[in-house]
Amino acid sequence: MSRTVPRVYVTAAWPKNRVDAEETARKFCRELVNAGYLPVCPILSYSGVFDEDDPDACKKRREMAEDDLRRSRFIVVCGKKINDEVKEDISIAKKARVIYTTLEGVLECNG
Repeated sequence: MSRTVPRVYVTAAWPKNRVDAEETARKFCRELVNAGYLPVCPILSYSGVFDEDDPDACKKRREMAEDDLRRSRFIVVCGKKINDEVKEDISIAKKARVIYTTLEGVLECNG
């Protein structure tokens, strides 16, 4: 994809079941691609890369996800629920001056 396609960081209160979480993430990412954006979604990007039972690996995954967030044009909050991880992503976005919005907001503006 071209560098002119805006990178958007995708976050949500993901389901606890990994398979369900990944399917939900794919659905949200497809919607963003169809709207003309390049989704960056750590739940998909780092799936199977880190051992979820290893605290050091979880910390490293979170650091890499934070780097992805800071490099994105904006963060898109998907779904109806907000959990602590989403709140943390929004807090990082505010500090990094990354615009934050919802998936519904993005789709409404492009619709």
